[in-house]
Amino acid sequence: MMDAAELQRRAKRRVAQLDRRRRDPRYQRVLGRLVGLGLLTTNESVPQTREPIDVADALWAAEVEPRIAELLPALLVRRPALFAATDALPDDLAQAVAALRRNEVPAEFRGVPGVNLHRWLTSVGRKSEPPSRLKAFRLQASDIALLTRLREELGITETAVLRRGLRALASATWLREQS
Repeated sequence: MMDAAELQRRAKRRVAQLDRRRRDPRYQRVLGRLVGLGLLTTNESVPQTREPIDVADALWAAEVEPRIAELLPALLVRRPALFAATDALPDDLAQAVAALRRNEVPAEFRGVPGVNLHRWLTSVGRKSEPPSRLKAFRLQASDIALLTRLREELGITETAVLRRGLRALASATWLREQS
């Protein structure tokens, strides 16, 4: 059993270690970028930067500030341009990102529950919209011409035309089932 003096020594050592890590340039760059974007707030002064974030630095800084680990997967989905390179992610991070891209709640990521990771999807990027998913369709030339004409007449994107058409079809089907 530890006595009070030993507990104090360990606590002081841990605080000194955290202080050293908070002064590290990697932590300062990552936190400064996230604070500058308004995604995190802190009571410590960090120089704000516009440099791209290195994923390895973000994972290192997340050991000091767990909110970074909570935010990182959603940022990789919704704001990948913030990062210097996103091609070689660690397996656990890649799995969390893949689940978020499908708008699913991922498994725990480095001690952060998946629900907390998923919550950030609507707070990052376009607000209150889950990420869209890519679907590929083979359309005939007449379908493409119709889609193009509707896009030009309505002044919206082809995706918006398809979304409106799907909703109109679903609404008409629902009305028919009600009668």
